[in-house]
Amino acid sequence: MITHIPTADELRLVSLRLYFKAWADTANIITEWAEYGEWATEGQEDDDADSPAGWEQYIAAAQSDLQGIFTLIQQSQEIGLKARICEVSPFLLLKRTDVKPTDGEQNVWDFTDFPTLDASELIRVHNMFCSTALSKEFQSKYEEIRRGRNKISHLGIYRKNLEPLDIIDILQLHYSELYPGRRWMEDRLHFAALGKWADFQFDSDFNERTGLYNELWHLIPELTDDQFKRLMGHERNEKRFVCHECGHDAGLGHSQPYVTDVPTAYLVGEDRVRCVICDVEYPVKHVTSCPVTDCGCEWQSAHKGHIGLCMQCGWAPEEWQESERSQRDM
Repeated sequence: MITHIPTADELRLVSLRLYFKAWADTANIITEWAEYGEWATEGQEDDDADSPAGWEQYIAAAQSDLQGIFTLIQQSQEIGLKARICEVSPFLLLKRTDVKPTDGEQNVWDFTDFPTLDASELIRVHNMFCSTALSKEFQSKYEEIRRGRNKISHLGIYRKNLEPLDIIDILQLHYSELYPGRRWMEDRLHFAALGKWADFQFDSDFNERTGLYNELWHLIPELTDDQFKRLMGHERNEKRFVCHECGHDAGLGHSQPYVTDVPTAYLVGEDRVRCVICDVEYPVKHVTSCPVTDCGCEWQSAHKGHIGLCMQCGWAPEEWQESERSQRDM
């Protein structure tokens, strides 16, 4: 008898944890430069934080971090492939059976003692037994990552310069291939909430949704149009609106980012918007124009709890008018 046989869900959970660890580390590299790059370059000959020279210097110093992310991605992909094979049968993962039993008298073996398929064999076995073959693009990228990971792990030397946006490309392809049918934003929030402090309570409005807004605030401007579309679900030039529900849940409003800094909803009909974070449709109503200076948005929330709030600037008309009166009276 073989005990401790893994399930596909167990393996997929491990793969996703590693995936979102790699995503968070990559996003942190990009967002930290957005937050501190200007200070770091202050006083230098070219003190523009947006200058290629400053960014290149920063990324050169971050190569060891990026290489660590590369190995995380490879491990996540390997376990993700094993999860998909395991859905057919966990015993397809076994490479050899010449292991000692954990209890010879009772004829018991532990599955985790058995050698499993090498990373180089997983694509072939997956495409042979699973119902859907992996794309040629994924297969090529997987082999490139696997070879790179071997160089990093076995020699500690990887001469290719790694760029964060290239890793974003890899992670987006990875997610679409290995976890079909799942929703990225939902998974991002879920796995962000599974950290080491998950079971502790703090007197703070900060939560995993707050963290996601902070991440998107700095990350979105740096993404390519294709990366933006994969992440947000629509074209970059499509009009976006605030999600008042998500903004309230994230505790936004006291400091940047404000909910208006990260609009996450878009029109899906004549009187509804859908938020890419919570994946909920909310009613809106068309108005002549928002009274707020330089806004001009023609949509207000019609959702209970946020009725009348502008879908672009977030103000209620009466609150704006009261604010304007207060300014004049000062």
